[in-house]
Amino acid sequence: MRSCLTFPADCKKMSEELRGVEYDKYLSEVDAAATATGGKVVSLAGGYFGVQLPADGANVLLALDLDSDQGWVVWAEDSLGDRCCDYAEEVIGNCTLGELRLRAFETLAHHVHA
Repeated sequence: MRSCLTFPADCKKMSEELRGVEYDKYLSEVDAAATATGGKVVSLAGGYFGVQLPADGANVLLALDLDSDQGWVVWAEDSLGDRCCDYAEEVIGNCTLGELRLRAFETLAHHVHA
């Protein structure tokens, strides 16, 4: 059996393949969320993407947390892309795509400005 100790190139290749699969799954989930919520996919920087929903002169942004198990997070931005406060990001968590839009707006409605 080959191991990472004796064949480190195999492990590097396997790690890159796993990251590629996870990232592809992430992108597919963001696309599906945009379709389910009626939003559009937007770039958030650094290879991250989210879903933008228009809302009363502002934008609601949804992002799937790729680095931890938080699930979906949401925040609102004005037309210039500024957040309302330093603690604008709220955790929605994991939910079905069918309820994501409603959960986003409900979560923001309960946001307390810092």
